[in-house]
Amino acid sequence: MHATVSWEEVQQDAALLASKVRTADFTPDVLIGIASGGLVPLALLAREFPGAKVATIVAKSYQGTTQKEVEVGGLPDMDLSNKKVLLIDEIADHGITLMKVTEALNAKYQIGELKSAVLVKNNDRCIHCPDFYVRETNEWIQFPWEKEETAS
Repeated sequence: MHATVSWEEVQQDAALLASKVRTADFTPDVLIGIASGGLVPLALLAREFPGAKVATIVAKSYQGTTQKEVEVGGLPDMDLSNKKVLLIDEIADHGITLMKVTEALNAKYQIGELKSAVLVKNNDRCIHCPDFYVRETNEWIQFPWEKEETAS
């Protein structure tokens, strides 16, 4: 079973996600998006937090709908010392990607405070939950930018 999320819903969810981050009194200095799924939410949140620096990191764990070992690379070449960092992805299915990227960031940098934000959290499978999320589901979510990727 899967659910489809529209572009309009993604934009609304990103605005709500930014609101949740602000409500928690967390103003990020740096936004780091996990490529490739987190790039669209990263772009939308960058508009919500215009004073934050923006970076990306690469983490690949899915081949179609099958989760593989998480590979983390492309750590940003920037000083994150004592910074408030918001790690962004589109979904926390098992949360393994968030966990592995968090571990990689903490191993390389002396981050002041690291929080994670996603549009969707899976209720059944998520074992490493994000700090902020908008939707909760038990279904596979198909985002508008991945229609061809998950159609097969």
